Amino acid sequence: MIKTRIKAALKAFIYPALLQRPPPPPPHVFPKPAPEPRIVLDNQLLAGKNVLITGAGKNCGRAIALEMAKQGANVFFTDFSDQACVSLEHELAVYPVKVKGFVADITHTAESDGIVEYLNQNTIRIDVLVNNVGRQVTGIGLAGLTVEAWQQTFQTNVFGPLYLTRLVAEQMIANGVQGSILFLTSIHQDVISRWPSYSASKAALAMLIKELAVELAPAMIRVNGIAPGWVVEEEHGQPLRHEYTPLHGCSIAPCYIGRAAVYLAADYFSAFTTGTVLKLDGGLSLYNHRVVQEPPVPNTTGG
Repeated sequence: MIKTRIKAALKAFIYPALLQRPPPPPPHVFPKPAPEPRIVLDNQLLAGKNVLITGAGKNCGRAIALEMAKQGANVFFTDFSDQACVSLEHELAVYPVKVKGFVADITHTAESDGIVEYLNQNTIRIDVLVNNVGRQVTGIGLAGLTVEAWQQTFQTNVFGPLYLTRLVAEQMIANGVQGSILFLTSIHQDVISRWPSYSASKAALAMLIKELAVELAPAMIRVNGIAPGWVVEEEHGQPLRHEYTPLHGCSIAPCYIGRAAVYLAADYFSAFTTGTVLKLDGGLSLYNHRVVQEPPVPNTTGG
């Protein structure tokens, strides 16, 4: 018996991947969203600010638009889909702010030029830029290493946002705006995704945030990022069970990404925050074979 246990332990040490998958999870109760406190909403942390959000038609981008509108920001946004733009404009209409959607693909520089030209012609000075739009090319192994996959992913995740950022930053500097620029990265800037072009593009964004933070600091423009874990809800607004996420054991509601964006955009909280990537993943990036081998013991005493 002892020899068998030693043999099993050695095998697990040499081949830790064999223990990566945890046992079937027990019945799960998802955390209930906290009620929105009036003391937060009444503060209007972004009152009068003009924000531009890319890819805002769904998920994280939509949540960021809604949370910023709640805080008094005028919301200008882009999306591929005309229907998504109309839908979000309708959702945002309940807030006493200015709203306009642009049907645009920021991988095309001419479309980014057109958006900024519209803003300039209408004397709209952007205070907050949120580079949310992103692309996943899910080829695994050598299939994910094609030149086409890398070009498509980097054009959407890095080059397009960088071009728009340059245009908006130049506008901020010309107008004396002490602005805030945000990028949506991913925990896969540090943790492999098995989608090489995707994780590499997010790693590039993580370093770009630092470089731009230093470059734009003399103009009092802050540059930060948000690195989400798995952000998704089912059709009824409930998170999905996810046994690899230690905290709550489920996916993340998009509203929490929106609130993180408000935190980083608001001078009240983040006037001295730049070059920072805020990770919101419920501990997903902490998961590894040792968590399986030595799982945390739940506190069942109530103490």
